[in-house]
Amino acid sequence: MRLIRLLGILIVLLIITTGCQPPVINIENIDSYSSYVVAEIDTVYSLTMPELYEALNNSTLLPNGGTLPVKDVKHFLDSLVVDTIISLLAFDVNPADYYDQYQDVKREYQDYLTKLYYRRTVYDKINVDSAQAARYWAEHPEFFSIPEQVLLYHIFISPLGMKYTPDSLYYRSLTPEELDRETEKYARRVKEILDSVGDFQAVAKEYSQDLETVRSGGKVGWVKRGIYKHPFDSVAFNLEPGNYSDLYRDSDGWHIIYIEDYKPGGPPPLDSLQLDRAKKMLTAMIADSLARPIIDSLKNEIHLVYNEPMLDTNVFHVDKQVWAGILNGIDTIDFNDLRQYELAFRRKYGVSNTTVDMKREMIELVARRYIVMQAARAMGLDTLDYVRAVYNGFRQKFGRLILHMQCYDIGWNPPDSLVEQYFETHKKEFEIKKPLKVQHIITDDSLFGEFIRDQAMAGVDFLELAQQYYPGDEEVRKDLANLGEIGPEDVPPEFYQAALMTTVGEVSHPVKTKYGYHIIKVLAKRNPPDYLTMRPKIVPILKKQHRMEAFRQFRDSVYNEVQVRFPGKLYPVHLRSMRYRSK
Repeated sequence: MRLIRLLGILIVLLIITTGCQPPVINIENIDSYSSYVVAEIDTVYSLTMPELYEALNNSTLLPNGGTLPVKDVKHFLDSLVVDTIISLLAFDVNPADYYDQYQDVKREYQDYLTKLYYRRTVYDKINVDSAQAARYWAEHPEFFSIPEQVLLYHIFISPLGMKYTPDSLYYRSLTPEELDRETEKYARRVKEILDSVGDFQAVAKEYSQDLETVRSGGKVGWVKRGIYKHPFDSVAFNLEPGNYSDLYRDSDGWHIIYIEDYKPGGPPPLDSLQLDRAKKMLTAMIADSLARPIIDSLKNEIHLVYNEPMLDTNVFHVDKQVWAGILNGIDTIDFNDLRQYELAFRRKYGVSNTTVDMKREMIELVARRYIVMQAARAMGLDTLDYVRAVYNGFRQKFGRLILHMQCYDIGWNPPDSLVEQYFETHKKEFEIKKPLKVQHIITDDSLFGEFIRDQAMAGVDFLELAQQYYPGDEEVRKDLANLGEIGPEDVPPEFYQAALMTTVGEVSHPVKTKYGYHIIKVLAKRNPPDYLTMRPKIVPILKKQHRMEAFRQFRDSVYNEVQVRFPGKLYPVHLRSMRYRSK
């Protein structure tokens, strides 16, 4: 009766314990959380558990699969929410406050609008059909012809290569004349083996000394005339595909080549690739002829006002935001624009600083880019919905960049005092567990140990002494003597202290332990590290801590700026391995 009661209590406890375990979100049950909200930002954004799961699923967390604990799920959710807030706040960032960072975004948008302008005014008016492309291809064979080529495999034997064979010591002992003779003999043996087996790639893998091609069975690839030394062209281009050459020599060494395929020179067949290439070339030619009068017309519309007092200066000594010219009373060209051309103009004209006239020329070059922008705006291209969307994308990208920069200082480096403090606090983590590298011989008699030491100090190889005097089977004596790297946990304390007191390269007097008398040779010692030695390991740790702390501060500040709520409780999330995750 008592046993039954105990079993009942155990069952109840097991049920209660099991019931208290938090659920684990996984691929099987995620659909049941479809309306479960885990985060809300004001009234403009909410994130459900399935959306959080999808983001985790698309991340690189737990690449081999596993269960992510709640604290890691929360950290990921925070990063997701902060990133969303950054996207929402990005449009509030004023480009005028971040001149340097905005230049790249400004140029990207200008390039986009310029391309759109030329597409509307030039490319949309061109329609090259297949017949026109085929005719252009036939009339201009010089644009499409390919050189005569062979698909080459190669076996190479050289005097230099012989010095790195298994018999390298022998070949390195020879005179240059003797080495040449041996190299030729070896090359002829390889040719005999090739004639016998007939498998060029197998022989190349085994015997060729060309390091770049040996693993691929000697494959070089497609080769045209004039690439390799004489007499390569006369040999290669007279071989029928499927055949290999006789052994021949050039100034580098001995060669056997195999030709797998051959392409004659001239235009290739007019296939779909060639037709597409001809279409693109013809389209570009027509576009150039259509664009030229447009560009000339736009040039005539350029009217510039120059900042004359500032032109007779060094552009790098003037604030980059100072205006250098104004185009048609609309767009300002500043000294930052001129800096893009300054060094090229100095090289072009061989001067240390550009003159006023040279700066006017630079301003006119910049104006040619801006006049296209003015023409695009005059057409109303910048007001089109999809163009506005592109511009907003560039603006948001810029704003996100600035806000991410505020999240933490990318260029932050810890001062030495912080590195030293971390080292002192975590000194045990940097301790060398096995600082000594030693060999030893054990004996029962201290006098005999001194005899062994005297021989070692006289120059007899220590492991040879171990082979002779170490107790036990002869086959393992050297292995037993060679302890390798040791720490205080690996040997008796008397042994370790004696090894510490022995100079590197020296042999200790016999040291008594419970196992007998040890004669110890110290091969190497690693000194305890200081914070400067460990700096390369500590700095990345401190940088990560700095980023984490900066992120937390930034997170708290943006959470205070906008109303963020986390209505739903978080649970552990199980992720499958990366190979099974759907994107």
